[in-house]
Amino acid sequence: MKVSATRRLVAAGDEHQIVVLDHDGVVRWRTSWGRLGGGAGADFHLDGDRVLWIRLADNEELVAVNGASGAEIRRVPLPGPETAWFLHTPEGVWTGLTLADPDQVRALLIRLDAEHIVLRPLAGGDLAGFSPAGGRYLTLTLDGFLSVRDVASDAVITARHLEDLPGAPSGLAGCRHVDRAVFLSEGLILVAVNAADLPDDAEGHLLLSALSLRCRSQVRYPHQDESGAVHPSYQPGRWLTRHHEDDQLRLWQLDARLDDEPMPGQLALL
Repeated sequence: MKVSATRRLVAAGDEHQIVVLDHDGVVRWRTSWGRLGGGAGADFHLDGDRVLWIRLADNEELVAVNGASGAEIRRVPLPGPETAWFLHTPEGVWTGLTLADPDQVRALLIRLDAEHIVLRPLAGGDLAGFSPAGGRYLTLTLDGFLSVRDVASDAVITARHLEDLPGAPSGLAGCRHVDRAVFLSEGLILVAVNAADLPDDAEGHLLLSALSLRCRSQVRYPHQDESGAVHPSYQPGRWLTRHHEDDQLRLWQLDARLDDEPMPGQLALL
């Protein structure tokens, strides 16, 4: 089952249908994927309380639905890979969307303008996230390239390969893949890296400068099995981890400055 939520609504979907509820559990509306013109299951995202975005992979369409009522607003063709995920943008004007498979990646910004869907392509690879102020976005590729780019112009602010991160610990020299990368603040990015393309078995978490991708510190957790996959919390200095063996979700916070100043040694975690 997939879930997306705002402060007022929760959308939950399985292979057969999607249901939108209030936070008190009252069902606002439900419909089958077939009625929307899709097949089994779909990717979706609540963009505030007004718009529910749905990517129907079978017929390669992007659909905007009224989140509160279920009424369709607009749909447009959106060809590309079957796998898709949406990303929250802090300022709320755009929503990020990535269509990805090993051979082809399309990253987009999407929004509604006078009930019409506007699509804007992004460069750089998989869209990993946005800075807290919304002015920059982070991309990564399966072969280990990272880039920070300006949202307004797509201009590259900084770009590096994992093997070329200044200040990276020598013990992580064998890491060749980025599992996940998220903005923690305007000045810091957290990346989970590993030697094999195994998302739940990240071998190291690094704090990087958001301006230069210089490694500022390595994160060491109280227990080794508390690392694992990284997920954004959308709160400054905080992030979530989930390890595949115990399947527990943990919230972490940096007990330190959230800027790009030097950070000798290990950072305290709360």
